[in-house]
This record gives sequence, C-alpha cells and structure tokens, in this order.
Amino acid sequence: MRRLLLLCLTLWPLNTPAGAQPTNLERFQELARTCLVLPDTLQAFHLVAPDTLPYLQTALEARWLKEGRQVYRNDARSLPTLRYWIEAARVAYARLDAQRLQRTVILALRYELLDPERRVLHVQSCQPVAIDTVAQRMRLRLEHPAFPETQAPLPPEPPGLLERYVLPAIALVATTLSVYLLFTLRSRSDDASTP
Repeated sequence: MRRLLLLCLTLWPLNTPAGAQPTNLERFQELARTCLVLPDTLQAFHLVAPDTLPYLQTALEARWLKEGRQVYRNDARSLPTLRYWIEAARVAYARLDAQRLQRTVILALRYELLDPERRVLHVQSCQPVAIDTVAQRMRLRLEHPAFPETQAPLPPEPPGLLERYVLPAIALVATTLSVYLLFTLRSRSDDASTP
C-alpha cells in the first residue's frame, strides 16, 4: 500500500492538466495588467488602443470596469485620454531537459495619459517579463493559432551521442588511416624503385 501511494505521489506532477498552466495569451494579459496601472483619481477616461493584440484591451477594460471606472472608446472631448502602444510582444522557449521548457513571455508597452485639453499628464514605458517552466508536451496547448505573438519555435535539441562523439571519432580515425596508408604505400614504392 505504501509503495502504491509513493508511486501515485511521484507520478502526480507529470499529469498536471493544461488548465494549471496559464496560456501565452493569458500571460500577455497578466503582464499588461501589471504594467498599465492608473491613478486612483482617474475614474472616467477615453481609451485609445492599438488594433494589435485585441485581447489585451479586453483584459484591461474588464479590470478597469471591475474597479468601477468608466471607459469610453469613442472620442469624449471632456474626459482625459489614455493611449497605449505595444512596442514588442514575444514568447521564447529554452530547453531545460527532455521534457521541460523554460518559457519567457515579454511585453513592451508604452502609454500616456492626456488631460481633456490634450496636454500630456503622464508618460510611462514598461517591459514586464514572465519566466516559468512548462512541460514540452503542453507547448501547443499554451499557444493560440490566431495570434502569432503567442507562438514560438521549439529550440533545437542538443546534439546526441552520435553527433557529439561517434562521428568526430570516425572522421579522426579515417584521416589518421589515410595519412598512414599514404606514407606507407609511398615509402614501399620508393623502396621498390631503388636498385
């Protein structure tokens, strides 16, 4: 019974469901929420968002509405304006071992707050980074096919035993054998030609 319990406890982390790991899209949303923090005095504003990464705008608006703020998308001249730009959004993977990858999610964001007369009140840039470990078999479940910034190529596998040791050893032996035979056959032909 103890062995069965020990085996179950040992294998349990390997069967972690995909829902336990946030997707790359959710990571971008988390990074945007941590980066774009508004002052408490700003309760209503006009939002100008880029067309790229629409899921960031959705997550930011949901958080601001939950905080009780009023967000307007059409031009409201009597309200302050919040404008943000996405300068970079990318995911990268690095191999840790045969089954685990280190995932790095980077979001570079710049935003500015303008008063109703369009004077700049606040400008800020941030580049939050999220680094975690994911199972290699879960990589495709973490990416979203509609958004290329959530996808990243898998890094190449490190060279194995064959490429690292066997092939260079074969090349070394073949070169050494070629040089030995060249000089051995050459010296024998010189011996045969002398009277």
